[in-house]
Amino acid sequence: MIIRRYLVKEIMSSFFATLFVLLLIIIGNTFVRLLGSVSAGGLPVDALGKLLMLGSVNAAIKLIPIALLIGMMLAFGRLYRDHEIIAMHASGIGPKEFYKGIFLFVGPLTLVIAGLILFVIPMLEQAHQDIKDEIKQRPEAAGIPVGEFMHASAGNKRITLFVEDIDKENVVMQRFFLHVSENNDKQTTAKEKYSGKKLNNTEVILSAKKALLYIDPNTGSRIFKIENGSRYDNDRNTGEFTIFKFEEHGIHIPALKVVDSKNLEAESFSRLLKNKDLRSQAEIHWRLALIFSAPVMALLAFPLSYTTPRQGRFGKLALGILLYAVYAELIVTGQSMIEDGKIPPWLGLWWIHLAFILLALWLVKKQYGSAG
Repeated sequence: MIIRRYLVKEIMSSFFATLFVLLLIIIGNTFVRLLGSVSAGGLPVDALGKLLMLGSVNAAIKLIPIALLIGMMLAFGRLYRDHEIIAMHASGIGPKEFYKGIFLFVGPLTLVIAGLILFVIPMLEQAHQDIKDEIKQRPEAAGIPVGEFMHASAGNKRITLFVEDIDKENVVMQRFFLHVSENNDKQTTAKEKYSGKKLNNTEVILSAKKALLYIDPNTGSRIFKIENGSRYDNDRNTGEFTIFKFEEHGIHIPALKVVDSKNLEAESFSRLLKNKDLRSQAEIHWRLALIFSAPVMALLAFPLSYTTPRQGRFGKLALGILLYAVYAELIVTGQSMIEDGKIPPWLGLWWIHLAFILLALWLVKKQYGSAG
């Protein structure tokens, strides 16, 4: 029991250290990518922190299997380097005892991963999708390009926007032009067209020295607050044309239409089980593969970490990473094949796990024989 606790301590310290380093790399890359989107005007500043946090937690969960593989190989590599494993073998401690110590840590870890994959990741994906949809509905999501005309449609309205300049904080728009055209002809029936009723067929043109786009905290409406400008209203049904000047004027901007694409990653596991389509079945096997990848990598890490004194601690680390890359690529390919109907759902991705489990057992037998 002392040996098992010692192995758990070594594996745990190496695992968390490896996970921390990998997470720092992923967070750094994600932050740089999101910051580039903010600089280009494709992402609002207020969404940067939320997306970074969601992406970091999501990445941390999915990095657990590779962190476990590398961490275990580093831990056992140190034990081989310091001849501790040789001393344990000489004392009659075989692979079975090592695996008992390994799964004393990996067993609970797999249960934690299962909870995260089945319940937490769908919530993270849904929150991420909600933020993306909300951003798409905001006119400023297109960056309100300076010196260029921006066109957008929302319902029966067509919006054209031009801003000559924006202040350093990217808040106040200087020398602002807005054209809103509304035409309901395409949405009316033949009976309505010939009933004599006047249809809404208007356009509004505004020009001002400056404008500010903000969201009403009470209603959630998006409003352009325009200052020191002129408004031109044209009713194309009657030919009436109205001009007036103002010091301050507000105009509601409708949210842009968002194409609601079904994101299976945000679906709950129970709902996926009720669906019988191939995409849902592929998503189920993908999530199960993420869960089972941890114990599979743990099985494989122990024989892969076997080194001779001349090889050193990092002798087979590259091989381990390569095998994980093959394993992950097979899972991705297998998921696509399930979606395409080339692999039956009952088989799923279990054949990949089985192949790597057999590889791990073969390596153990090759290196340690039948010794217990």
